[in-house]
Amino acid sequence: MDQGAVYDICFDANGDKFTVNDLRKDGMRAVVKWKAMDGSGRVGQCADTDGAHNGPKVCDYDFIEGHNKYVAFQGFVQDGPRGKAQFLSYSYNGYISPR
Repeated sequence: MDQGAVYDICFDANGDKFTVNDLRKDGMRAVVKWKAMDGSGRVGQCADTDGAHNGPKVCDYDFIEGHNKYVAFQGFVQDGPRGKAQFLSYSYNGYISPR
């Protein structure tokens, strides 16, 4: 199944925001898991937990900016906070741009 039929994920470097949007009514949550490649060692995730077609979830972070600094991220769906990751996306890199 195509990831775009299940969820959407996006990283906006202008503001260090992740957006995740659940697109399928299946009882699962849509998640984007990220790792900051900025020297901080930070990891986290942003989840759309209020059901499909209820608008996206936006998570705002403050990453260390500079040349060659980026976040690596991947999307998936899961049943609850500890469910098995399903419909994994490709791994993406989003560069953290200086303001």
